[in-house]
Amino acid sequence: MHTEISNGEQIVRRMLTVIKAEKETELAKYLDVSKQTVYSWKSRGSVPLNYCAEFAMKSGASLDFLILGFDTHLLRREEGFSNVAEIHRLEDLSLETLQGIQQDTQYTEIPLYDVEASAGDGSFFDEERIASYLKFRNDWLTREGLHKKDLVAIRVAGDSMDRTLADGDTVLIDRSKKKPDGVFAIRIGDSLRIKRLQKLTDGSLRVSSDNDVYQPEIIHPENMDQVEIVGQCYWRGGRVF
Repeated sequence: MHTEISNGEQIVRRMLTVIKAEKETELAKYLDVSKQTVYSWKSRGSVPLNYCAEFAMKSGASLDFLILGFDTHLLRREEGFSNVAEIHRLEDLSLETLQGIQQDTQYTEIPLYDVEASAGDGSFFDEERIASYLKFRNDWLTREGLHKKDLVAIRVAGDSMDRTLADGDTVLIDRSKKKPDGVFAIRIGDSLRIKRLQKLTDGSLRVSSDNDVYQPEIIHPENMDQVEIVGQCYWRGGRVF
């Protein structure tokens, strides 16, 4: 189960303090994640436990400080703090946190966004917001040559990619791969779609569906600025019929 630590805005602020940075973009670079990921921690008010652990190990900062705002070991040495029961409670909380970290060390969590990529005629793209996370084994990511900073997951809506992707499937997108040919997530105007792309000899882009009911589209070179290739669809997960 994915573990979120509340007080996301305060945790981000403490991380910035530790690395002596002012901007979220600097923290994103430090943790090798997208700046949207850091912004989402603040907006939804929580930070995934594994990122807190990664930051603590990389920076040498106390996990107590990141999550609780103070270090229980320092509290024991401070004059005037004599609430032993409170110290024990905080130490128990830290132990539970560390145990959760140890369970997650073999996995990387990839954000699943609450946007649906149309596999039909195209659905309006409202807002990129993390809905949950998918866990992938680190050894599998390494074997496949994938890097977490490049990966996002979204769900498919529609039937135009039937035989390859079904309505409701989850797809893992590698944003570092944007050169056709293959199945890609693309933006055309305000719509996000998953389609099969083929670069033609005249520089045009053939956008097709695997369901023969849907006719292919041709994007001519002079209109290529209207298309953004988000990334290649690398993995799918869904119901077995």
